[in-house]
Amino acid sequence: MGVLDLGYPLWLLISVLLVFAVLLFYMLRGRVSERLRAPLALVLAPVCTVAALAVAVVLSALLSPFYETPTGPAGPQPSTSPATTPGTMPLETTGPTASPTSSPTASPTASPSASATASP
Repeated sequence: MGVLDLGYPLWLLISVLLVFAVLLFYMLRGRVSERLRAPLALVLAPVCTVAALAVAVVLSALLSPFYETPTGPAGPQPSTSPATTPGTMPLETTGPTASPTSSPTASPTASPSASATASP
């Protein structure tokens, strides 16, 4: 006789069936007679488990295309310039930086600079 391999432990299957049976037992209170409540809960527990599993599989199959990565380009890719290498990027300074208000400005009364003009 072979071993039944479900891909998960047998205690997990039994505990899920028992949880469904207990929930059904309490849900059926007042709806069916006390004599039929326990047998009906035991019979309906596997049925509800299979139904919940079927709903989960269908929802997973319907929603899986939304979570798959695209296999190819969706459209024409825009041409971009090649990325700069880290060696060509300017280095960042770690010292204090000058604020824009403390930068020196040229005054309008500054001395005139020599300009080269050619005379004919």
